[in-house]
Amino acid sequence: MISVPFLGEGFAIGAAVCWAIGPLVAYKGVDALGTFRFSMFRFVTASAALFIISFALGQIDASNTRALIFLAMSGVIGVAFGESTLFKAVHLLGPRRSSIIFALHAPLTAVLGSILFHERVAPLTLIGVTLAFAGVYTAVIFRSQTEKTGGIYHKPEAARLGFLLVAVAVACQVGGALLAKEAIDEVAPFFASFIRTFAAAIAFLPLFLFFREAPQAKVGTSLHLVAASAMISTIGGMTFLLAAFANTEIVRAVILSSTAPVIYIFLMSAFRRERFPVLAWVGSAVAVLGVAITVIA
Repeated sequence: MISVPFLGEGFAIGAAVCWAIGPLVAYKGVDALGTFRFSMFRFVTASAALFIISFALGQIDASNTRALIFLAMSGVIGVAFGESTLFKAVHLLGPRRSSIIFALHAPLTAVLGSILFHERVAPLTLIGVTLAFAGVYTAVIFRSQTEKTGGIYHKPEAARLGFLLVAVAVACQVGGALLAKEAIDEVAPFFASFIRTFAAAIAFLPLFLFFREAPQAKVGTSLHLVAASAMISTIGGMTFLLAAFANTEIVRAVILSSTAPVIYIFLMSAFRRERFPVLAWVGSAVAVLGVAITVIA
């Protein structure tokens, strides 16, 4: 097999790009269908697509029971509960404030992962990781001059629940990532993504039936948002991240994939003419420098 330099790092940055684009689609879908209906439809759509892709590529192999159990647990914790609570938190707090707290999952996962998987972190890598995280945090903490509040953002009565949900999302994301890293070397990426998403769909079904809200728009008119979110965030982002786990250390994979907020700033500035403060751009530059050091270390 030919070794491709920086393959894992490339996959991690690919995941970051998907997750920078994904929330722009997801928020519209959540607003139209409600958090639980949107998430349930997205899980089912992504599961079906991933199964077809896995079958077409000949990746379906259920012989490694231990790995499949770890991936299923990762899907239930990190996808079903983690992503759903994050979507609801974004709806309550807005993308920027949610991102400020949710960004904490990256260093927590990196530190715990390096300890649990006995990965040696070189000093230069540590410097790069620190700069990347500091840059991402700086980029998201400063508010855009043209930021739209919208929905129920920034209402005091919604803030407490929003902050609690982000904290839950952080814990779920860390747990889900560590479980996935344990098993991903033994399962092909698309099939691994299918197992995680299918397990999430099954686990999420009772929550959907109990908590589903009345849709604010006709379901049929919003299915394209479900399909787009499934394609970008779940199939793209999740599969890229699992491929990154399989091809590089968890420290590198997690930190590089966590640069989504920085990519989001570039995208919003280029395509929507959002105006971000100078310090947000300084943070973005620091994050890019950190990513470069992490990759070459």
